[in-house]
Amino acid sequence: MPATTRKTPPWVFLFLPVPYGVFLGYMQTPLPWLLRQTGMSVDRIGSFEALLVMPLAIYFLWSPVVDFWLRRRTWTVLLSAMSGLMLGTAVLLLRSYPEAAIWMLFAGFCVNVMTCASAGGLMASSLEGDDKSRAAAWMQGGTLAAQALGGGALLFVSRRMPIGITACVAALLAFLPALVALTIEEPAVESGLRDFKSTCRVMATEIRETLFTWKSLPGILLLISPVGTGAAQGLFPALARDYGVGEHGVLLLNGLLGGVLTMLGAFSAVILPAHWDRRVAYAAAGLAASSTGIYLMIAPLNAFAYFLGVGLYLLTTGACYGFFLGVVVVTMGEAGASASTRYTILVCIGNLPIVYMTKVEAWGYAAFGIRGVPALDAAGNLLVAACVLLWLVSRRMRRREELALS
Repeated sequence: MPATTRKTPPWVFLFLPVPYGVFLGYMQTPLPWLLRQTGMSVDRIGSFEALLVMPLAIYFLWSPVVDFWLRRRTWTVLLSAMSGLMLGTAVLLLRSYPEAAIWMLFAGFCVNVMTCASAGGLMASSLEGDDKSRAAAWMQGGTLAAQALGGGALLFVSRRMPIGITACVAALLAFLPALVALTIEEPAVESGLRDFKSTCRVMATEIRETLFTWKSLPGILLLISPVGTGAAQGLFPALARDYGVGEHGVLLLNGLLGGVLTMLGAFSAVILPAHWDRRVAYAAAGLAASSTGIYLMIAPLNAFAYFLGVGLYLLTTGACYGFFLGVVVVTMGEAGASASTRYTILVCIGNLPIVYMTKVEAWGYAAFGIRGVPALDAAGNLLVAACVLLWLVSRRMRRREELALS
């Protein structure tokens, strides 16, 4: 692919994932809160949440389209517009037809997650070296901020404004930030049939080299593990009233304050030297997140415990997400012709744990009550952190043996 004529600053990628973050934020904050107010049980809400985030694990099946025909920046804008309209429609349906709204959100999210593929391909093709790790951290910061602030804002609007205004606000928030993609330099896409076939062959080779080599195995195993999923985020708003926390508390913690905390956590990946191993940092952030789950497992059921525990959970989960894309970029390697496709496959592998941990934690609530959610979340993080520690120890021992023999 030809080199771009103007260098793109890494911070630009703070804005590209905002449409995705707003869409996900609506599903994780206003939606569970509003459904709980109707009398729906937490375990059923958890099942709906698991369904809605399922596209995160399987959108590699349809996302390769963004590597063809149009520039990735164009795909970003078009897909954001389409999913914004579907989000607005779901908001209109939720009050009278909740199940229809759930399926509209599912379909809209299937479209929306493709913006992640196009943004990831843009990052891989327009940046080089350490700038990729920095841009990855900026992207996660933008995602988490949009997820918390957008979700909080939509909950606030939905409780105080007519449903039509809420739908319009949701649609615009999920679309307008994508226009920033048009400022990124990107060459035209080759569109001939011969180019298409040759590109497919190259992509197949690149995908095989990324997914089926020993050097990629540690990163792939880490991505598919339950560390740093943040799955409890979609259940905490539904648990809020069990801690005596009302709407304003949810708005604050899962909105403005939550956005600040997750951004601070994600930007720790920007501060960390770019040459540090993102895989180890990811597991370490998961270990920190497990401490918040342990606290919530033993803390009293009051508002103070909720604010402290969930606040620290959002902060440490932000760090996990910041390092997550770093693991993806390191495992992916060079951009190549299949940048968006390989990026998407690796992100989907990393998102699969969000799906199964959301379901597991919903089951934990049904089986063990409120404390089952943070307990199972903490257990997943601790397990992976222990495995990574063993891997580091064994690797150091092998190096000492090699030095002794040389």
